[in-house]
Amino acid sequence: MREKYVVLRTKELLAPTIERVGAAAPRMRRAGDAPQTIELSESQLSQAERADLRRDPRTQAIALSMPMKLIKPVADAEPSNETGSSTWGLAAVGADSSPFSGQGVNVAVLDTGIDAGHPAFAGVPMVQRNFTAESSDDTNGHGTHCAGTIFGQDVNGLRIGVARGINKAIIGKVLGAGGGGSAEIAQAINWAAAEGAHIISMSLGIDFPGYVNRLVGQSLPIQAATSLALEGYRANINLFTQLARL
Repeated sequence: MREKYVVLRTKELLAPTIERVGAAAPRMRRAGDAPQTIELSESQLSQAERADLRRDPRTQAIALSMPMKLIKPVADAEPSNETGSSTWGLAAVGADSSPFSGQGVNVAVLDTGIDAGHPAFAGVPMVQRNFTAESSDDTNGHGTHCAGTIFGQDVNGLRIGVARGINKAIIGKVLGAGGGGSAEIAQAINWAAAEGAHIISMSLGIDFPGYVNRLVGQSLPIQAATSLALEGYRANINLFTQLARL
């Protein structure tokens, strides 16, 4: 049976410099930790094709594309109006008294998109890309909220952003009304890194229960569905770990 997989490969063989991570097997790295040129692809693969790819020394990770979903805040009572010159959260983390502004830093927010016309983003250099099949608009509001907290400019005299002086905002819409998938998010991470991101913000997680339910709906016993979902989860964690390393 063919399913959609994400494949991460380097375009050339890694030099024989060995790094051992904990009790894991040695991992080949290029001498001097120079960044690798990588290929990130999505393919419908059979079990035999996956086995062939794993034998290729350029292959760093193969992972089943799993559903991803937004980590939503817990519902609470309506917040009270802010008083003073900054929001309470800035004081809570010490941002209001920090000498650092984010100058020279490129920040990526991979979330539900952004309302780029909001006054909080006036004057912020920004690049955007939509990785969903939906409109590029932020129809949820979560991505706009996260971006505002990270680098939002003052609005009506109220400070809302931790790092108002960032160099560039890199905004990827990876979650739509139905969530997203690990294949698109891996592509978005790769894109953000190519855009020069120093920091990537993602408020999302692998929908493990949702994937188990999907498999059960395909007539798999709960034990088998859970085992397959666990293997997919493990492979995705490895994918994102290797993507971060390269």
